[in-house]
Amino acid sequence: MKIRRLLRILHRDFGYFITGMLLIYAISGIAINHRKDWNPDYYAISETIDLPTQAWSELSEAEVQQILKKFEAQPVYKKHIFSQQELVKVFVENGMVIYNPLAGKAELELLMRRPVLYHINKLHMAATTKAWVWVSDILSVILIFVAISGLFLLKGKHSITRRGLWLTLAGFIIPLFFLIFYIS
Repeated sequence: MKIRRLLRILHRDFGYFITGMLLIYAISGIAINHRKDWNPDYYAISETIDLPTQAWSELSEAEVQQILKKFEAQPVYKKHIFSQQELVKVFVENGMVIYNPLAGKAELELLMRRPVLYHINKLHMAATTKAWVWVSDILSVILIFVAISGLFLLKGKHSITRRGLWLTLAGFIIPLFFLIFYIS
């Protein structure tokens, strides 16, 4: 079997094999690239409710639970404490409620995981298990193979010795430009 034919078969099969992982990495990469604009892992839920004003007094767990039932988000109670500013801080699953009985206001802040992005971002950052790090490394090796084998698949005017050479050089020049001028 000729080398070019073998390269074409391996290039095609490895390309099919890594498509799912590449799509996951690409989607996650876009999300992570814009983390200055938004949090790709979490989103916030804020809710404020008005309650009758009342004089400062220490509330029981049952009374705090009754207040929590008035929120649409249905926060899950963990514990509560009383601050020196006559506020009740209620710790709930994934967040906190600040209740001011004198003003009759309770403010809920929750930080929730983004359903799919949180998990694929963890994969992208290899922040899971050692096994995934190995899978990620294997993917990288396959990508290197697919990139290099792709250089030698075509003959003629589109080959690496003609048009392909200039496009390949452009692919190196763009990241080098950013390395030299924007990363110090």
